[in-house]
Amino acid sequence: MPRVFVIGWDGATFDLISPWVAQGKLPTLAKILQNGAYGRLRSTLPPMTFPAWSSFLTGKNPGKHGIFDFTRQRAGSYGLEFVNGGQRQAESLWGILSRAGRKVISISLPCTFPPEPVNGFMISGFDAPGLGGQRAYVDARGMHPPTLYEELRREVGRHPIGAFIVNDINDGRPDLAVGRMLQTIRRKAATAKYLMSRHPWDCFMILFGESDGASHHFWRYCDPNSPLFQEHPSAVQNSILTVYQELDRQMGELLDRLPDDTVVILMSDHGFGGASDWVLSPNCWLYERGFLRFRGRASRWISRTLDCVKLRAVALLPAKVKRALYRFSRRQLGSIETRVRYGMIDWSGTQAYFEENPYHPVLWVNLKGRQPGGIVERGDEYEALRDRLIEELHSWRHPETGEPIVEKAYRREEIYSGPEVSDAADIIPKWGLHRGYSYGFKVSSKSPRLAWIEQVDPRKPANLQFFTAKSGHHRDDGILAAAGPGIRPGPVSQKARIIDLAPTILCLQGVAAPDDMDGRVLEDLIGDVPARPLSDAAPIEPRGGPPAEDGPVYSAEDEAMIAQRLRSLGYID
Repeated sequence: MPRVFVIGWDGATFDLISPWVAQGKLPTLAKILQNGAYGRLRSTLPPMTFPAWSSFLTGKNPGKHGIFDFTRQRAGSYGLEFVNGGQRQAESLWGILSRAGRKVISISLPCTFPPEPVNGFMISGFDAPGLGGQRAYVDARGMHPPTLYEELRREVGRHPIGAFIVNDINDGRPDLAVGRMLQTIRRKAATAKYLMSRHPWDCFMILFGESDGASHHFWRYCDPNSPLFQEHPSAVQNSILTVYQELDRQMGELLDRLPDDTVVILMSDHGFGGASDWVLSPNCWLYERGFLRFRGRASRWISRTLDCVKLRAVALLPAKVKRALYRFSRRQLGSIETRVRYGMIDWSGTQAYFEENPYHPVLWVNLKGRQPGGIVERGDEYEALRDRLIEELHSWRHPETGEPIVEKAYRREEIYSGPEVSDAADIIPKWGLHRGYSYGFKVSSKSPRLAWIEQVDPRKPANLQFFTAKSGHHRDDGILAAAGPGIRPGPVSQKARIIDLAPTILCLQGVAAPDDMDGRVLEDLIGDVPARPLSDAAPIEPRGGPPAEDGPVYSAEDEAMIAQRLRSLGYID
């Protein structure tokens, strides 16, 4: 059976890649596309990093693996807590391969902390607490085996968690941010080059998140049609291409080191597009429609003031002081984030509310017995309310253009299936576009006069608009390209989904996928490859899979670091 080498370019999209390939700017990728198979790869809904990569790892929809976002609601509370790989309720691709005796190496995949005891090596992604702030590195806690940390530090240097560039952007130096991203790509690739040459492996994967970060932060400089476009020196106006070219260059160096019997798979977890200058405050819309009630002006003032203080602290205070404040707020005051988001809501008069994250808000019913202030009865009342909400969402229109704000609203059971569906939001909107660009979102406590829509000024600093100023947003379709022994060249006619890659990789490795996987083998990509049932494969010890939760995975200081990192990436406000 061939070896399988998987490269992830987080957020990569053919909308950018195809023109650059045609212009000869991505030569390594051009060879893969010329000699191999390629096609779009459908993400999860919402197309978010944690559920998408977890679906890749398990071949299952979020209703089975239980990861729906970066955060989840604390039981019996409106508060949020960070999600980690130990909460995944499904065995990973790496665990299945390990049980079949295959040697695996996994580098930098999100939602893989704590690392699994696989038959090989695992380095967790950006959810690993690690060392340092803006220059963060994975420590021994984020590696399996833990001794790998000292080996890498000695041989190639510490492995970076990611390029967290928000301070460079806020300081008006996006050129420094570009350099930091390029350096991070090279350091990650150095880890991969060392491990692939020094240790045996059958299936190897490395994920580069810098293509995602560049698109979030730099779209405004690179797309002259963007409503958020800003003039900048050419080095920054070509910044997304510069990042992709470094990824292409490093991919070429990695492929040069591969044995001839290797199948190469290039993929992304979702696509990308530009952001609009129109920003929505969805809970203000629910308030206008009578589904939600706000408290008086004093509570709104407190929520807004807390958010203003939080933003200033994030922007100005040293990392040690921020972590100390986070520990204090967590232990003494409750969650500031929860007060900012929900402190102005009167739960006794609220039937439904949005979890207002910056990219893809989802809708919760304020349900009796689930939310502490729930007022909606289970059963007929709950279903009738969902019907009304979906009808209202489908009729929601932009006040100037008449375009639908929501393309389609789904009950959770329509897109998820499995034992974890009850942890999903009650309604998941597929948000529409405004003239081809994604809406931005902000917490309703930041909305002037409780308006549900606002047009922002791209020349005005984001922190004065209480708006996460990322100019690129996720799209549904990522990329898939493959080349090597047994790969059928040409476009993939099947509608490939991210959940299809786990069973396809297992098939390439000669291992049959478990029956409860939702994905299917992409036969259009690889043809007929014999696979042994897992029961016939020799098990190894220790068994791969998510570690048991016997205590908190993150300390208060860890949570502060993760919050700062997610804020830098734009995933929390």
